[in-house]
Amino acid sequence: MFPYVFSTLKRRGLVVLTVAGLALLGHNAVAAPAAAAGQPTVEQMQSVLQRQSSLLDAHLAAMKAGLQLTDAQAQKWPPFEAAIREAAAARSARWLSAGERMRGAAAPTALERISIMADHLEKNAQELRRVVEAGQPLFDSLTDPQKVAFGPLMREFRPKKRL
Repeated sequence: MFPYVFSTLKRRGLVVLTVAGLALLGHNAVAAPAAAAGQPTVEQMQSVLQRQSSLLDAHLAAMKAGLQLTDAQAQKWPPFEAAIREAAAARSARWLSAGERMRGAAAPTALERISIMADHLEKNAQELRRVVEAGQPLFDSLTDPQKVAFGPLMREFRPKKRL
């Protein structure tokens, strides 16, 4: 069973990664002119958010399919999905407000940047705790093979390292 599950997960992972890669290529093509001008436009930011929303939809669908939930487990999925969507929406709202703040004011000082980062990290931590709380009943209901698959499927939600 494991080789089939992992080969299926690999195929689904490749689809998600391919979609993500294409979205990133598109994002770079859109963001490049704005980067030269200094800051992305509101339209460019909204376009990125729409792509991210589509990728989130695809990833959640792939994760649910990859877990092969039973009917009883599927009843515990909606609160988990809602928590992930709420966290993503809050992060997007913060991203948009940061863009607006950057357009309307002078660059923050070093200490102001540290304060902004601390606020951002606190909010991310709160959102992650809500995801954990909402996901715990689902995770507890999973079989051992599903729990093994859950970890790799959740990796897509980890923050990406920036270079």
